[in-house]
Amino acid sequence: PICQPAFHGDNGGATAPGVTAKTITVTYREAITGPVAAAIGSIGASLVGSNAQTLAAMRAYISIFNRSFELYGRHVVLKPFLAHGDFITEESGGGQAQAQQDADTAKSLGAFADVSLLASTIPYAQALAQQHVITVGAPYVSTAFLEQNAPYVYMPGPDCNKLTTVSDTIIGRSLAHMPAVFAGSPALRHRQRVIGVVAPDNPIYNACDGNSAQLLAQRFGVHVATFIRYPFSIAGDAQDAANMVAQLKAKGVTTVFCGCDPETPIYMTKAANQQDYHPEWISLNIADPYNRLPDQAQWSHDIAGGQVLLAEGDQEAYRVLRMADPTGPVVASYASIYEPLLLLFDALQAAGPDLTPSTFEHGFWSLPPSLPGGMYGQWKFGPGTFDPSASFQVEWWDPHAVSPADGKLGAYRPCNGGKEYADVGQPALPAGRQLQCFDRGGP
Repeated sequence: PICQPAFHGDNGGATAPGVTAKTITVTYREAITGPVAAAIGSIGASLVGSNAQTLAAMRAYISIFNRSFELYGRHVVLKPFLAHGDFITEESGGGQAQAQQDADTAKSLGAFADVSLLASTIPYAQALAQQHVITVGAPYVSTAFLEQNAPYVYMPGPDCNKLTTVSDTIIGRSLAHMPAVFAGSPALRHRQRVIGVVAPDNPIYNACDGNSAQLLAQRFGVHVATFIRYPFSIAGDAQDAANMVAQLKAKGVTTVFCGCDPETPIYMTKAANQQDYHPEWISLNIADPYNRLPDQAQWSHDIAGGQVLLAEGDQEAYRVLRMADPTGPVVASYASIYEPLLLLFDALQAAGPDLTPSTFEHGFWSLPPSLPGGMYGQWKFGPGTFDPSASFQVEWWDPHAVSPADGKLGAYRPCNGGKEYADVGQPALPAGRQLQCFDRGGP
């Protein structure tokens, strides 16, 4: 934690709803509805862990954070509750009433803030904001959404606009106008890259990737040969995937930017094999376990922007979990649990004793930039910042690499010697030079 002198004196008591002289209430909704259970069953419960494991890790982190951060005589109290809504329905554009009901429950439990991890969605975050409850960790929201719901919505990042910018930058500076040397098909490796984009047709993704083709054209002179939207469904659709692959192949696409949900690459890579189509892939770098689900011969030609995962013993999230609980089980998603909680406590400390949503916001903005080498890349703050992520690496998928996440085969490895690129909007990524991926500059 950032060094803060010990506090002595009156903290003002109940400075805001969810805050007393001794406690700060934080809620977590346990999304265990039918659609969520079906999705976890299809992907594999071992990839995300159970709600009980997640809660155990959250409590361990909160326990050590309460001892390590200066909270001015207060400590964070976690209050979980069973959800009526679920992130599957809400990410598909439905579930508004249930999200509101859950926000009402969080409010009734006295929440100052909510940290619901995967169960944080745009409808739930918006409903919490309407109740004046802070949420930290809503996934894949847009920059505009963060600004419109200030001072109540924050995320470690990157927000979906930054994700799109990173992918467009990789395409525009280091892939476009050069041969598709990383394609699976020898015939494609000698052809100049032809870009195709695939993305779900739902409000969350549309808010961020809708102008991707326009940005590529304006900033990098890249023409997107085809932009395909598909109906969002966490269960995936084999027929949709087959149709999309056929369109990409017919357009001569050598390089597929798949801004996809976790399931669609499974169906698309299977369809690509069936149609003897072996392009380069560009993805959003979902966690290593998810990237073992697509066909590995296809996915061994995938490039992504993100952060290369450190060895377990070098991960801050793992080391802190072991400090808090030396012998307990380690949930697979511990790094995703640690990140929003760390950001929450950073801002709570920076807010000072007069804790309100406004002082939380200004405390968040006042935080200094992180030091180089952190496991989540660089964080930068300042007025108007609600997502501090400010750097990325370029990675390639190696089915034979051992993942630090769980010790199993399949992990991302760094391109360009692991160089970190700062300032997501205008990085120093070399222009017009092939990436050094797949252990060399070629396939």
